[in-house]
Amino acid sequence: MTSYSSQGPASPDRSTGRAIGTDVVGALEHFEVSLDGLRNGIAEIEGSPSFLLLNDAAPTGETARKYAAAARDARDLWVFIDAASAQLGVARSHFEANGANGSNGVELRRLLEEPRLAVTTADGSTRNYSVSQILAEIRRRYGAVRVGVTEIDRLWVSVLPRVEAARATLDRLDAEAAELAVIEPLIGRAKALADDLAERLVSDPGSVSIQDGSNLDLQVANAAKQMSALRTGHDHLDDDFNATEELLASLRVLLARAEAARVEAMTKIVEPDGLVRLPDSSLLDGPDGLAQRLDDLLDKAATSAWTQKRSLLDAWLNSARKLETQLLRAADANRAPLEARNELRGRLRAYSAKIAALGRAEDLELAELLDRARAELYTAPTDLPAAEAMITELATRLRT
Repeated sequence: MTSYSSQGPASPDRSTGRAIGTDVVGALEHFEVSLDGLRNGIAEIEGSPSFLLLNDAAPTGETARKYAAAARDARDLWVFIDAASAQLGVARSHFEANGANGSNGVELRRLLEEPRLAVTTADGSTRNYSVSQILAEIRRRYGAVRVGVTEIDRLWVSVLPRVEAARATLDRLDAEAAELAVIEPLIGRAKALADDLAERLVSDPGSVSIQDGSNLDLQVANAAKQMSALRTGHDHLDDDFNATEELLASLRVLLARAEAARVEAMTKIVEPDGLVRLPDSSLLDGPDGLAQRLDDLLDKAATSAWTQKRSLLDAWLNSARKLETQLLRAADANRAPLEARNELRGRLRAYSAKIAALGRAEDLELAELLDRARAELYTAPTDLPAAEAMITELATRLRT
């Protein structure tokens, strides 16, 4: 049983000395104000669910490790409050009856300064306190439990709404998965995390962190993104199947253009660099070509679930689009020598116009260089390095 007595020893408090100085009445008022503030603070946190968790329940796990000692100390807060209140009441009555002059002031100081309050706490230990010491003990115990209450409240305010929001979103995603007749593991993992956080917020909030809420947000977002992709795949399935023949036709055109560019470059450019040799049309229309694979896919899809159809089609589309990218790069590479020739032709036209504008058309050396460059660039096959050297020389001469 926790108790206190005001009949402790009357020796001076040697651990703190005279904390109040000579203004004993001011000290009395200061102690009363301090006690009222602590009383109000304790009353405020007592209404908090997190305080009830710490004080009434038996904290477990990380919560126990962090706050169990503070929770135990908090159970004696009102014993200390009552002891301090009783002693200050005695001091206040003495002052109002006798004043604070002479021996009455000395007695009032003794009531406030001497460790005469014997307080027995719930663990059975007893200690004598002065008023200042007991207020310091109340502040220590109150401060420690308030840290726990504040941290748990912060977690509940930050993480609990995220758990509730996650569950609402995941319920909708679950319904959509059922509608699409699919099982999405990301939804299950996010649900398990939400359930775990909800349980720990109640039983062991000290084990939860703000980052746990962020991780839940991320898992829910990933599940939503995956379901969005599944919905898109489902809704666009027919359109994507319908676009396959158009894609095949586009690939045939790309293959023909890339090959035509290679042949033209071989014909019109001397030893062109970087040309890409293309496979023949069997890549598209041969026995194992993309067209035959599409026909096989369509046969399988006729009796398959939409998810299998989507998987088969995506595999074919990935192959087709990879080939499309390769053909586009090959066409660019095969056109590059001709593009380089055309760029030199453009510079030649510009320098020819500049020569005329500068009135240097009669300059025989310039005219001869211009003619040689024109002949090189407009007669096949063109020697690109030689033509570029001539164009560079023209530019140099025009600067002088």
